[in-house]
Amino acid sequence: MTAQLLTSELSGLIQESKRKNADLRSASEKSLGELRGLSYTSESQLAADLRRRPNFVRPFIIACGSRNPKYAGSAIICLQRLIASNGLAPETLREVLDVLRECSLLGLDVQLKILQALPSLLQNYSNRLTGELLASAFEVCFLLLGSKTTVVSSTAAATLQQLVVSVLARPPEGEPTREVPTEDGTVPVRKAAFDGYHLLNDISLMTEGQRPQFLRPASISTDFGLELMESILSNHADIICSHLEEISVLRARLMPLIIRILSERVTFSTTLRAMRLLPMIFGNMLNLLTTECEMVLSLLNHMLDPEAAITWKRVLCMEVFRSIHSEPALVRSMYFHFDEQEGKRNIIGDHLAIMVRLAAEKPSVIGLGQQSSMPSTSVELTDAADEQVALQAEGVAGTIGAAMSLKASNAPGISTQWSAMKVACIEQLDKAEPPNIPPTYIYSLVLTCINGFSEGLTRFLLPFSLPAENKSRRKQRPGKDGDLINGFNESKGDETPVTDQKSKTSKTPSFSRPMLPINPISLETHVLYSQIRTSAMMVDTCWPALLAAYSTFLHATLDSDYYHALIRSFQKFTQVSGILRLSTPRDAFLTTLGKNAVPPAVVAAHALATSPTPSLKRHNHDRRPSGILESEIGNNLSTSDLSDTSRHSLESVNANLHTRNLLCMRALLNLGIALGPILGDAWSIVLETLQQTDIVITNLASQRRQSRSGQTTPTSLTESGSSGGLGNEIAAVKVAAARLLESCSELPNEAFLDVLSSFRSLLRDLQHETGREDVQSALGSLYSTSGVAVKEHGPDLNARANGFVVENINKLVEYNIPRLLDTEQGKTGWTLIHNIFIDVMSRQGFDPDLRLKAAEAMGNLITATANPEISLEDRDEIREWGLIALKRQVQSLYHASAEDKSSRGCEVEIHRLSLEVLRAALEKYGDSLSLGWQHVLTIISSIFEKPRYRQREMAQEDVFSGYAEIRSSKLIRSSFGSLELICSDFLGSIPQSCFQSLLDTIYLFCSQQQDFNISLTSTTLFWNISDHQEQNEPTFQLEQSMDDSVSTDLQTMEVDDGCSEVLAARLRSHLLHCLVATTTDPRLEIRQGALHIISRILDTNGGKLRPVDWSICQKTVILPILSNNLKLYQLAMATATGKSSTDYSGCKQTVKGILDIIAGLFENYYRAMASDSDFDNTWHDMVEGLQGLLDLQSLDLSTAVFGALSRILSEFIKAKDRCNTSTEKVWNLWRKGNPAHHTDGPNSTGNDNQPALLAYLQCLHDLYRLKVDTIDLDEIKIIFEVLRNCAINSSPMSYCGDTDVLTPLQVKFLGSIEMIGTEIQGVPSELIKCISFFVTLAYNNQTAKDLSRKGPTYVALSKSAMDLLKNCVTKHLPDEDIHQSSALTTAISALTVPIQLKYKWQLQGKDPVTWHKATTTAVSILNDAIPVVLEMQMKDTDRSPFWRNVLDLCKAIMSADAFFCDIDSPVDSDQDFDIMAFSELRKLLTPALGSSLVTDRLRRSYADSLFQNSIIHQPHPDDLPQKDEDFFECLQSVHIGRVQDLPPSPRSKVSYVLLDELFNLVAVHDSSPERIKLAQAAAPYLILRAGIVLKAYILDQPLRGRMPQPMSQRREMLHVLHKLVELDSEPRAIPDAPGVVSDHKKHLHRVFGLVTKALGVARQDEEMQRTLTEVIEAVGQDFRL
Repeated sequence: MTAQLLTSELSGLIQESKRKNADLRSASEKSLGELRGLSYTSESQLAADLRRRPNFVRPFIIACGSRNPKYAGSAIICLQRLIASNGLAPETLREVLDVLRECSLLGLDVQLKILQALPSLLQNYSNRLTGELLASAFEVCFLLLGSKTTVVSSTAAATLQQLVVSVLARPPEGEPTREVPTEDGTVPVRKAAFDGYHLLNDISLMTEGQRPQFLRPASISTDFGLELMESILSNHADIICSHLEEISVLRARLMPLIIRILSERVTFSTTLRAMRLLPMIFGNMLNLLTTECEMVLSLLNHMLDPEAAITWKRVLCMEVFRSIHSEPALVRSMYFHFDEQEGKRNIIGDHLAIMVRLAAEKPSVIGLGQQSSMPSTSVELTDAADEQVALQAEGVAGTIGAAMSLKASNAPGISTQWSAMKVACIEQLDKAEPPNIPPTYIYSLVLTCINGFSEGLTRFLLPFSLPAENKSRRKQRPGKDGDLINGFNESKGDETPVTDQKSKTSKTPSFSRPMLPINPISLETHVLYSQIRTSAMMVDTCWPALLAAYSTFLHATLDSDYYHALIRSFQKFTQVSGILRLSTPRDAFLTTLGKNAVPPAVVAAHALATSPTPSLKRHNHDRRPSGILESEIGNNLSTSDLSDTSRHSLESVNANLHTRNLLCMRALLNLGIALGPILGDAWSIVLETLQQTDIVITNLASQRRQSRSGQTTPTSLTESGSSGGLGNEIAAVKVAAARLLESCSELPNEAFLDVLSSFRSLLRDLQHETGREDVQSALGSLYSTSGVAVKEHGPDLNARANGFVVENINKLVEYNIPRLLDTEQGKTGWTLIHNIFIDVMSRQGFDPDLRLKAAEAMGNLITATANPEISLEDRDEIREWGLIALKRQVQSLYHASAEDKSSRGCEVEIHRLSLEVLRAALEKYGDSLSLGWQHVLTIISSIFEKPRYRQREMAQEDVFSGYAEIRSSKLIRSSFGSLELICSDFLGSIPQSCFQSLLDTIYLFCSQQQDFNISLTSTTLFWNISDHQEQNEPTFQLEQSMDDSVSTDLQTMEVDDGCSEVLAARLRSHLLHCLVATTTDPRLEIRQGALHIISRILDTNGGKLRPVDWSICQKTVILPILSNNLKLYQLAMATATGKSSTDYSGCKQTVKGILDIIAGLFENYYRAMASDSDFDNTWHDMVEGLQGLLDLQSLDLSTAVFGALSRILSEFIKAKDRCNTSTEKVWNLWRKGNPAHHTDGPNSTGNDNQPALLAYLQCLHDLYRLKVDTIDLDEIKIIFEVLRNCAINSSPMSYCGDTDVLTPLQVKFLGSIEMIGTEIQGVPSELIKCISFFVTLAYNNQTAKDLSRKGPTYVALSKSAMDLLKNCVTKHLPDEDIHQSSALTTAISALTVPIQLKYKWQLQGKDPVTWHKATTTAVSILNDAIPVVLEMQMKDTDRSPFWRNVLDLCKAIMSADAFFCDIDSPVDSDQDFDIMAFSELRKLLTPALGSSLVTDRLRRSYADSLFQNSIIHQPHPDDLPQKDEDFFECLQSVHIGRVQDLPPSPRSKVSYVLLDELFNLVAVHDSSPERIKLAQAAAPYLILRAGIVLKAYILDQPLRGRMPQPMSQRREMLHVLHKLVELDSEPRAIPDAPGVVSDHKKHLHRVFGLVTKALGVARQDEEMQRTLTEVIEAVGQDFRL
């Protein structure tokens, strides 16, 4: 690109200077020649070559020197490109700079190109551009900077900044060669540094308005000079700091200038630019310009005084301080250099003191009040904001930097809406005048500064306080979002979270190895110890001023963002004070935070507010959560609860508790978590504040509940601007309080004792209230924390306070169990906690809730006895003691002294807690418990009212006698949890003597109705016990007494420990008795569960049962279950209306389950069952029971019965047990139990009998295999009749049709047919008839339009039956019985039906269509059957029915009703198919029909069929033979002809084939008698067929005039005439006519008259005339005329 540009520009110069400038032309030609002579491959190579040719730039220098804009424009472009590509010879730099200076006064394009070239010139030739050359380059830029063209001047300013930065950024090269004077003497510098020094010095001089020393005389404005200095400091502050000579320039020139600007009244723009330099100077050169920075900082502090400077200067000063506070290291450095040094000013301390005065100088502006509140957010502010946005969108001048409109800015308080500027003042470089500054903007800056001060200290000091283990854990487990709402743990940069989020699932108590926060001051060997010490001194000296500033803003009007930031920084500073062990600032800040969390006025108001009401009592005994530690308050005090219509007011005493109070409470709790190990006595501040908050919030909840119950008149509860977030804040405080208590588990023992001591100090004694009657009488009627009952005279605040203490100590016990079990009880808090709970539980006047909480805590201690660290010697004794204590506690709950209904709820709850304790203890040590199991079972069963063990009789009428009663539904789950735990995990630990009680307890849980899921689960526990018994006892025997049908008291069954087998047998019998009793439970799932367990027990142990045991089992278990549930089913069916239909359905499912169990047992253990001597009687009873189920006529039960029978019969077959007696019982049951007419139930709307019929037919298969040797013809006929009945009455399948695919039931039909053997005489005929029935089943009682009925279509069944029919007929053709019984005729007739319905029947299914299938099958059968029939026909003369059906079949193939033919039907392919079938059939029929045993009537019928179906155009009715007249008389009649076009037959191809067949039958062949008879039968129809065509032509054509004959009719007539001429008819087929002698053309004589008439009509049709003439000539030749 460079070569092309240079070539182009040089050529242009040559052309332009041809006659005007000879020197320029000559130089250009020479340079162009040099350029063209260069050989290069890249831009860099070209640049290197040109760099070695100084004369190459001669034409460009001449062109620029001419000052001709045209020449100079091209030359500047080339020079710029050469400079940019480093292709300019260094020797020419001076000349180039001179011509650039000369061209700087030319046009805009030239000037911009010059500016574009200067940075590249300085970059590529930096080692050459020094001294005068560098000054020349800056001179060009300064000349352009003074241009009046804005574009040029602004571009020159940017270029100048770039040049200055580039000069200062030059890398040092070589050795120092120059010396520069400073205030400390001369400094040797290198060449590049020398230029930088002079440049920086000249810029400083020009900024002050003086003449430069190094640069050419030039001038710049002060503002621009300051901008250049800002650019230098922002880009190369580190370079300047490394050069003492440049620092001396700043000290001597820049810093005095800045001080003068700040001290004098200068413009806003100049002051702003001077201020912008300060953060960079402070941040980078504080240690180099210490004195000057001290002066500037002092001046800035002084300017913050309202009388020292105007507002915008004060704002600029605060913005500078804001940038300082954003860099914590800079603040520490300032404190170290100034405040910490003697003789220096206290810059940081003075700054904080000034900010305290500044924050409080205008209380009304910041909305200072009793406590912090939200600023007003009126509609006016929103409108003002919208207007401001509109102004900015329209680009109105002066709006940038304005925070809000005037209305918004005048609103009291600090808010991001009006207290912040969109663009800070210090950033508004484009403003000549100060912008509109919101009145509260400066106070928001003060707030930001104090927040930044605290944040900086926290970021630096907190990491040093973390022990090494905590640091590693923090890295592995990052905290949650660092927001105030989530715990104030922002992590930014090197800042450490204030609190560490802990998980309850991963608590690791650390009391045994205390992890105290490290005091950073103790790290004397740390590399940053000096900074740590400085930071500690800052905290110790600055906290009073900081606390004062915080106190001001804590009572100011702040929005959420500012307030959250304030609380966050307040908390962090407090934490820093704590880790530095500075108790005074720590306690001061904690106290301040506590007062803001719960103001004293709020506490006093809630203690003295009076609103007496009648006493309120609740009788549901539900526990009320106490304050913030439970879930109700946090969840229920939401916006809806505190709405204007449901909130109680405490405004009269200013008792509002705002979200900001709760925010402070959360901060206090977070500090407790963070500083817990080192708080000491300060714990009382945190806990007392939390207790007061709890009381206030509980009062609010009590008043809300009173308001809802109508006891007080609800008014509004205001909260700073909005009450919507109060409920959420309460919930957040609850979470923080819970985390605080949880964190106590990691405290050292000393700190934990401090916590307990602080809690105990909060307890209030209820026995000494005589001196508080006046206060108590003034208290309003509020709910107590327990929620059980309240006194008539008002709330008991002491009770609430004590409830708070008990609740929290309870939590502490939960979190500190390992600590409390330590041997040194006095040091771990065990004794202290024990004394506290003893005090609470010994007082009868305490609320029930407090008693419950104490019980919970004691329960935790009892559960703690499961600690595996307890010694083995003491473990068993301690655990049994705990179990005995629980049992006594439970047994004492329901004595006479405890019948008070008001305490019933408390007792139930204590009972439940005891059960939960038991469960927890079992989970801990159940596997190792050796003593006390009877106590465990007693505790578990104690939830039942007077447990009784009901008697059961298997034969009793009342199959269910009631449910077990429970004391309270709240107890069942707790109790059952322990029972389930025992049965699943601890059966191996229970002694055998306790298993009976265990079974009784399980049965009680099964028979209760309070909790359905527990009843259902209890059934599975029986299996656990059975499985345990099986593992311990290899044999499985039943007690002999179980066979007796007498009642057995489950409680009085005692086991004999002396005989393990008897014991095991009794326990198993007891277990089965319980399960049998459970199977009669009214609940379906319970019954099914019991049945499932019985099935599993018998199936698992069936191999161990003896035959006698199986007999006992069937009589006492299986048959009673079947009988009892049959009674339940009958009762449910009798009452199955409405909702009770569910019971009916459930009983049905139960019976089905029983049948499945019975079948499974027979499948697996039939041989053992059959080995018993009494098996026949048992089987008889079983069949009787099954018959009783079938008598109910239920489809589902029938399905289950036959399914079970099929499975049982399969076992009979496997065992080769074909006992006639047993089989006949099943046969009679099967024969009578056809389910085709059964129903789904009394309320069923549709009956799906497919599954029942499938099971029914499967049973037939198995039963037939048993009866195959004894079955007779009559029974087979019964089977066929049943199959027909089932097929006719079968229901359709849901979501599945049977048009394309067989249904499973239809497959079973065909399988049943194939199953039947044909060895018995007469069976083949019956079989063929049955199959024929299935072939025609789809078409019976249906027409082509009757296809919408609901039910099976049988189409696929019909097709499959055709294949079966073909195989069966073909197989049994030699059997004379199928001929004599008309079975073969029935088969042919059945196949004819679908062929006759060819196009009428629309449900064809998938290919092949039904009539195709039937045609193929029929042709195949006849191909084999006709020879056999002809052979048998010689013996028997009458086969007319057979031939009649065959001819009907043939006629069906030839014909088709075109009216029903669909447009899309493949008529052509169908014709081809029929032609092929007819051709095959013709080969069989033609010789057979000529037989003498076939009547003439049948032959004429065949010929008539050919005639009827060969007609192509419908003839006139008069042209066909009529009754009672001669056959050919119709050809002689005359009628009016037709001129309309007659449509040809849709099956014209078939018609032509049949027409040809007529000619073929009449034609002479072998002149055999058979052929002659066929010819004689067909001849009349052939003559009539030809005559109809000729007559139609004779009558119709004259009427057409000159119109031609329709093509189809013409084609037909020509075809007939040609066939007539070609035909040599059988001589004896047509009788001789008088006077006519002919051998083979007699047929022409019969139509000769018609031919001659037609010849007269065909005068205009040459082809027709010629053909008719051929017919006449054939007559003449044959008759020899």
